Amino acid sequence: MRIIVRLGRREAAFRHPLDPAPRTAVLAPGFAPSGSIRVFPQGWSAEARRFRPTAIAGRVDVLRALARRNVDLRHAVIAFTELKSRLTERDREFLWQAFGVPVFEQCLGVKNELVAGECEAHEGLHLWRPVPRDWDGDVAKSRCACGSVAPRLMERNRAMVALA
Repeated sequence: MRIIVRLGRREAAFRHPLDPAPRTAVLAPGFAPSGSIRVFPQGWSAEARRFRPTAIAGRVDVLRALARRNVDLRHAVIAFTELKSRLTERDREFLWQAFGVPVFEQCLGVKNELVAGECEAHEGLHLWRPVPRDWDGDVAKSRCACGSVAPRLMERNRAMVALA
């Protein structure tokens, strides 16, 4: 007889791009709440609305759907992406127009671990894991305007992609 032991699922810590983190609703499962961060795994709900977040975080499709509702934000929108499916300039502009607050991108791994994330300087994505082998963009190793010396993922020819 084979016994299978399932370890408890460990939720990922959400790393806010702003410090201190404002009251933020994370609209995705698999994250642990902490401090001013609350997690709403089912997405936007009456409970999330009562929380009155000043920032929200979620996958781009969830944020796009939420843009149709009357959500008053004052701080930020954090868009969860994957390295192979990055935030487009069109999505960034749409979210900016819809919510009127800065948009930050965070690339997540399969267990919601932060692989790379954008800071307030918006000069690439700071790497929190080793550079992926299949990354086809540039990696900046210079000091970021935010003061961090962490390597940053930079898209190759981003301006050309935006023009296409």
